[in-house]
This record gives sequence, C-alpha cells and structure tokens, in this order.
Amino acid sequence: MHQVFKAAKESKLRHTTALVACTGEKWTVKEYYDDCVKTAKSFIHLGLERYESVCILGFNSPEWLMANNGAIFAGGFAAGIYTTNEPAACEYIIENSSARVVVVDGQKQLDKILEIRSRLPKLKAIVMYREDSFSDPAGAKDASLAKVYTWKDFLKLGDAVSDDTLEARMSAQKPGNCCTLIYTSGTTGNPKGVMISHDNCTWTASSNILHNPTITSGPLRVVSYLPLSHIAAQIVDIHSPLMCIVDFDKTAAVYFARPDALKGTLKETLIEAKPTVFFAVPRVWEKFAEGLQAKGKEITGLKAKISAFMKGKCAGVHAASQVGATVGHPFMGGFAMKFMKKKAHAAIGLDQARVCLTGAAPIMKHTLDYFGTIGIHILEVYGMSENTGPQNVCKSDYFKAGSCGVPIPGVEIKLDHVKGRDKDGEGEICFRGRHVMMGYLNNLAKTQESIDEDAWLHSGDVGAIDPETNMLSITGRIKELIITAGGENIAPVPVEDAIKGYLPAISNVMMVGDKRKYNTMLVTLRQVPDGEGFTEKLFGTSLEVNRDVTTVKQAQSDAKWKAYIEEGIAKYNKTAVSNAQRIQKFKILDTDFSVPGGELTGTQKLKRNVVTEKYAAVINSMY
Repeated sequence: MHQVFKAAKESKLRHTTALVACTGEKWTVKEYYDDCVKTAKSFIHLGLERYESVCILGFNSPEWLMANNGAIFAGGFAAGIYTTNEPAACEYIIENSSARVVVVDGQKQLDKILEIRSRLPKLKAIVMYREDSFSDPAGAKDASLAKVYTWKDFLKLGDAVSDDTLEARMSAQKPGNCCTLIYTSGTTGNPKGVMISHDNCTWTASSNILHNPTITSGPLRVVSYLPLSHIAAQIVDIHSPLMCIVDFDKTAAVYFARPDALKGTLKETLIEAKPTVFFAVPRVWEKFAEGLQAKGKEITGLKAKISAFMKGKCAGVHAASQVGATVGHPFMGGFAMKFMKKKAHAAIGLDQARVCLTGAAPIMKHTLDYFGTIGIHILEVYGMSENTGPQNVCKSDYFKAGSCGVPIPGVEIKLDHVKGRDKDGEGEICFRGRHVMMGYLNNLAKTQESIDEDAWLHSGDVGAIDPETNMLSITGRIKELIITAGGENIAPVPVEDAIKGYLPAISNVMMVGDKRKYNTMLVTLRQVPDGEGFTEKLFGTSLEVNRDVTTVKQAQSDAKWKAYIEEGIAKYNKTAVSNAQRIQKFKILDTDFSVPGGELTGTQKLKRNVVTEKYAAVINSMY
C-alpha cells in the first residue's frame, strides 16, 4: 500500500489537490504523503511496534486518513471504531487489536477512552484531532496513564525519528502482511476483526476500477462521509484515489463532509465538491428521494406538467438502458436526461457524477426506479468486509435494477445449494480470489467456519445467478431466515421490501415470526430528528396518510393509519407464495430505528436480535 502511495507522491500529479477538509484546507498529493510520514514517525516515537494497532475513533477527516496510513507506514495496522460505539465496545476493539495508540475526534470521543483508559495497560497515548485543547484531570495527576496529545503536538514527536528508521519499517512489509483491521458491525455478539492485507487493498481497488472504466474516464472526486471504519468507505476514500493517480494517470481528490453530514449538511458538501463518483447506503438515497419528492409536490401548473413529461422520458431511458430491456430508448430521452442533470442532479450536487453506487445494505427497487425517473442510474454493489468490499458490481453499461451485477475481474463466485434450506436455483453465495481476507484476528475457529479448505469464503447470504446474464440477486441471509412453527423457511428482507413498497409513508419495518404460529411486523414512521434521537413529530410522507395526525402517538390510535397499513399488508399478502409467508398483525413503535438507538449498525443494517429483545413485550402482545 505504501509503495502505491509513494508512486503517487513521485508522479507528475504530485502537486494536484488530494484532500479538501470541511474547513476548506487543502493538501496536494505530496503534502498528503509527507504528513502521513510525519504521522508514522510520531507513532514510532510513541512506541508503536510492528503488528500493533492504532485505533481511530472519529468522523472522517484528513487526520483520519493520515492516522490510518501512518499506522501502516510504521508497520502496524489501523483499526477504525464506529463513533456511535459506547466505551465498553471501544474497550473490546482496543484490547482485541493490541492498540498502542488511539486517535480520537474531539472531547466527546476522548471522554469515552478516558473512561476505560485505566483498564488498558498497553495503551501509551491518545491523540485528539479537530479540537486544539482538551480536559483530562486524571491524566494531569497520574503520569502512569496514557498521555493525551493534540494533533499538532503529536506531529512534532516524529522529529526525533530518523528517515532510516521509518524506511526500515516500510521495507520490511510484504504484500501478504496485514495492514488494516475492519471490525464487523456486530449484528450479533462482539465484532470480529477482519484482517485485510496490503494486497487485498491494492488489488481489489484496482480490479474494481477496471470493472467500470467510467470511473476513470475523467478526474476523480469523491465525498468522504460514510464511516471510515467500514471497508466500503476505505476503498472509495483511501485506496481508489491513489490507484487512479498511479495506474490511470487521473487526478483524484477527496472532499470531507462536515460531522453533521447525515443530519442535513451532506448536500452542501456535494454541491461544493461536485463528485464524479458517489457511493451511498440505501438510507441516504432514500433521504434524497424524500427531499426531491417534497420539492416536486410544490411545483404546480405548467412547470408540473413539464416535470412529469421529463420524468416519464427519463423513466423510459432507465428501463431501456438495463440488461434484458424489452423497450427501446424513447424519443427526446436524451434531452430529458440533460434537463434533469441541470435541475434535479444539480439540486443535490450530482450534476457531474458519472457513477452513482449503493451498497452495504439492501435497497428497495422503487427507490432505484424513482432515481431512474430523474435520470440517475444507481448501480448496486455486493460484497462484505471479508472480501475487501466489492465482489459483484453493476456497471454503467451493464446493470439491472434489483441486481448486484457481475463479478469484478479476477474473482470467482458460486452458489452452495442446500436441499431443504434453499429454493431451486438458489444457494449460499461463496467467493474466492485475491480480495478474500487473511482471516479473523485471534479467531481461528471463526476463520475456518468462513473460509473452507478450498479457499471459498462463505458469505452467509443466499442468492441466485441469472444463467443468461450472469447477474447476481440477493434473496436472503441464512442467519436471518425465519423458520415458522410449521417448519417453512422465510427470508424476511424481500417481504419487508415489498411491504415498504406498498407503504411509502412508513420508515422501517421488521418481520417477526421465527418459531411462531403466524407472522407479524413492527412498523416505524418518519420522525423529525432531534440530536441523536427523534421528536414525536412526523415528517415527509408520514404526514400524508392523515393531515390531522402529526405525531407517532396519534398515528398509533388513528383509524386512517390502521386502514392504510392494513391495506398495504393485504396487497402484499395477495403476492405471498404461501399462507405461511403472510403477515397477520402489526404494531407501530414509538420511535424509529437508529444507530444511537442500537437497532441499526453503522452501515444501517438492522440488528434483528436487538429489536427482538428491545420490543419483546410489543411482539408478545401480537401473539
């Protein structure tokens, strides 16, 4: 990884912009590399040895990338921690990864580490960025505790470390050595540390770019806002830009969003940065859709008619552009696409985006179809931390809504069908290649469960591959299968997606029915955010069922809401393949699911076990 970075620093593009902080501060490729070197030297000065980690707990920033790369340069490895993690969860990762240093974002995250510091004897230092001062009364009194440094003071420590010392650390590294730990988001139990090698990172990033030449058909600009503790963000924000510079001779710049990006400011950064490639989890795309749809309802008269006409033409282009299309491109389709680029795309900062992607969690087809009506073809990505991110990806010229596309170059895929568990033509998705992880840190048993003797990584996901197009579709997850009291296996995600399609006014839904006589579901509505939680107030499409109902509490007892949800369930039940898959009852919960609430992972995956335990009384009341 450091060799690729060094090649970028020595390339003719070394003086082009590489990083743009949310404050506007910029780094060229050379300056970025040089600051990573300073960071590495400072880590060595603090006692970081080879094969020890630097944990990073904070929102995306240039310092996050420098800490990540500096740890790797110094012969250690970086381990990101989700900012929503509580102190106990942070402690587990710090101990499990043998962290010598923890880098934190401001006093709020620092306080989490200070709370557990006395129980971490290996920890030698805590480095804080974004803020220039900190409060550490206990540290001032006890010199045996890990010392806290500001980022500015930390960088000065490296002055005492020679270039030869760092060069020796860098030269000793091999492609197969671990450089990064990705801790799974832990939908069940403690997270596992996925060991990612140098070769995993560089090879996968390069193969993914080769898979879709549109990525490098011009300059690369990306916006960094998704958690960097997740592999998808690392491939997009760290490794792909370097590969674009070195292998494809294209400029590459990373713009950092503000820490409150997902609370509403992301759009401002997108409008400023004008990314050429944009990756978002489904919930982000859904929020954009809600905002655009709300704006669209304000349009009346002739403008509304023009908008409807253009959307119809763009929908035709979207349908005609997909693999297996049975319709041709509509007349004036190209004009409509250009019109939408100036209007709708520009409104969310995507008017220069050549590639728009989604992944990390399932996305509903009606969301993809909506963006098709405004001329944005969202390409689905399938993969996991254990295979360094991408496995199957839709391409700009080969995609189909609801499909995850074909394998990236150089990897293999197969379906492991188990009779009685899987439907005909389906099976557990397994893959093999240079993108597959080294294994789980300090967990040989789990590694052997995941990677078989023939080097196939078993994903735990169930899917089907279209024999004509070679495109993969995800149909469920083995561990999430609901086994009814009658013994029938049901994949809940397709059911939940179908119901959300019939009920656009709701926010989330979770199907319940494991070992039960019949299926029920928990429903949440769209609520106005309030800090890390929600207010009682409804917003967006949740206000459209009954204009007189403005709070969740009112909706829970409202006849129109009851009829609305029952109608959606009835529509779904008509399509259910068997009686065992039908939904019988539902309950509207008081609060929407969220990361701070514990129901969602950092990448918006549903923690079914947490929801089941948290709302056990509500669930039991339906049986």
